[in-house]
Amino acid sequence: MTRTLSVSVSAKDPENALRELKLGYINLEDGLFKNAEVDFDMVLLLDPECADAFWGLMLAKKKIRREEALKTNAVLYKDIVKLKEYDKAMEFADETKKALYKNLLSEIYKLNDGDNY
Repeated sequence: MTRTLSVSVSAKDPENALRELKLGYINLEDGLFKNAEVDFDMVLLLDPECADAFWGLMLAKKKIRREEALKTNAVLYKDIVKLKEYDKAMEFADETKKALYKNLLSEIYKLNDGDNY
């Protein structure tokens, strides 16, 4: 998963928040979903507006190792956009990340053309 990880400057401890965020994505890719949830929750304690932490938490809750899985599973994607973490990720994402998330959505729609969204 190629992600640009960032923590807003309002974080109480940006160095630890970034470390926990990276660890969360490593645990996510390794399939250690509960560990990833703990890592992302820790980031959100340090930075309650970290879009990447909400996005990672969303993936961990649905046991998704990589975003690419969303492209091949339309049902999973439909389920994921209903999560509050998805809404929070979109709310706090900067314009660059919003564009990344929207591009992913666009790709998913194209790949699942004809599916009833």
